[in-house]
Amino acid sequence: MNLKVHRILIFFVVFSAVFVSVVPIYWTFATSLSLDVDLKQTSRGWFPPRPTLKNYREALGLTQGIYGVASQIRTALLNSLTIGVSVTVVTLLLAILAAYAIERLRVPLRKYISFFVLLTQMLPPVILVIPIYLSLARFGMLDSKASLAVIYIALNLPFAIWIMSSYFRRLPVSVEEAAIIDGCGYVEVLWKILVPMAKPALFTSGIFVFLSAWNEFIIALVLTSSLRAKTLPISISEFMGRFYTNYPLMCAAGIVSMVPPIIFALLFQNFLIEGLAKGAVKE
Repeated sequence: MNLKVHRILIFFVVFSAVFVSVVPIYWTFATSLSLDVDLKQTSRGWFPPRPTLKNYREALGLTQGIYGVASQIRTALLNSLTIGVSVTVVTLLLAILAAYAIERLRVPLRKYISFFVLLTQMLPPVILVIPIYLSLARFGMLDSKASLAVIYIALNLPFAIWIMSSYFRRLPVSVEEAAIIDGCGYVEVLWKILVPMAKPALFTSGIFVFLSAWNEFIIALVLTSSLRAKTLPISISEFMGRFYTNYPLMCAAGIVSMVPPIIFALLFQNFLIEGLAKGAVKE
């Protein structure tokens, strides 16, 4: 195979991957700019005949539309942001402490602990929904943002510990030993030396934890029943009625839900790439 054919094949594969990834997003965006009555024309021409921001204004609650669920999107967005940020911060804090203990403090059975942490990731979260529901119902903790946050922390903590442990294992021990000789304690070594050196792994874990909490649907659907704790995916799903579904409004809400993760990824993409390349690979 000559070089020219090889490059053509690579270009075709890359173009196909980009096309498959981008087209659904573009189609969602084009639909979000359409009026409900123009949806058939949008599907034929790949662009709305009368583009409008009406759906975005209604989805964000800036105008009171005829579709009642739309007024809930802004509250659900704030709920998702609150849960996502709190879950990310607490999960990273616990993951740093756990990973440091496993990799540096020589705790008993630390190899088995690492294996158990990784083993928990093989358990499908959906099978835990019924036991979690029954437990929370017994203690009167259903329909609560705090309950959702605690569950998401428990589900994402093993992955964050695995990422941080892999990165801590790569860091030179000599730097920590030098700091200890100079009089630093274990806490100072962790927060002043290891954590700054592990920023790529920290942001990599953070973005995955945030996206997991932001996009989670099944557990939030079962455990929430009012706007007090409903997250954005649940509110978006409620646009699907029994007899009528406003697809442009649903797509507008979907595009709005994509904005915070995109901003987060763009701000920390350099750390994300470095963390994926170094922190999660064992040499």
